[in-house]
Amino acid sequence: MKNKLIQIFLFVIFLSLLFTPNLILDEVSSAINVFINVLFPSIFPFYLISNILINYNFCETLNKYFKGITNFLFHTSNASSFVIIMSMFSGFPSGSKYIVDLYRKNILNIDQANFLITFTHFSNPLFVIAVTTPIFHNIKISYLILFCHILSNIIIGIITRPKEKEKKTNIELKITDSFSTILSNSIISSLKLLAIILGNTCFFFIVTRLITNYINLPPVFKVLINGFFDITKGTNLLSSLNSDIFKAIITLTFLGFGGLNIHMQVLNIISDTKIKYSNFLLGRISQIGISMVLFYIMYKFY
Repeated sequence: MKNKLIQIFLFVIFLSLLFTPNLILDEVSSAINVFINVLFPSIFPFYLISNILINYNFCETLNKYFKGITNFLFHTSNASSFVIIMSMFSGFPSGSKYIVDLYRKNILNIDQANFLITFTHFSNPLFVIAVTTPIFHNIKISYLILFCHILSNIIIGIITRPKEKEKKTNIELKITDSFSTILSNSIISSLKLLAIILGNTCFFFIVTRLITNYINLPPVFKVLINGFFDITKGTNLLSSLNSDIFKAIITLTFLGFGGLNIHMQVLNIISDTKIKYSNFLLGRISQIGISMVLFYIMYKFY
């Protein structure tokens, strides 16, 4: 039944390519513009540099300075500090990428990987501020949304952490390749992931456009449908709503869930590992609820 539904859905898209080609071309062009102007500049440098840093054993260097904090909060050691800190700045789905990279190098074990994927879903701070400021015309609300988004993940990490603190072990990673080889491999690895991100973005831009084009939806449902499939499209439509607190809660929902686009990317990243997608999904559902409560409380004192 699932396969039949997918076939019907894709066949409808195929027919749309034939009968409304301009509509599809417009959405693909929009998706490519978003990728070129927003996603690629904000993601590629982080993926490239972080990949090089991993190969040069920067995980151990970073762990020396932050192991006290991460071990106290999350009962973790080893390369967990690297994943947590780098994912905060890189934005999703970088957390999943870093976890898989370190898991494949045997720096993280499966239990550590499954724990980290639950709460290392952070949006790029620049993306949050850049997208929300024009919506609210109030930079303080934008920072409050960003703070609640980050704090909700930290709370999830504390709640789901192992009962006992992990013992400190040295991360031994021999550097056998030259810098030019590591650079080339890092570029290829980063571009492969970015190609998947671009493809997913184009696909879900098309899907949301077809749904909203053929079904007459109220503004609220139009925003929710777009945000469910792709966070960028959803947040761009938030200006059509009135209440600031309602817009902020929906924004936190989009950031916490990440959109189906992000979920497909994460599934692709962890596809050939034993890392559990269910941990990621439960983390996203929990983050939505916790971030909403945090924002509502803080907004009352704002």
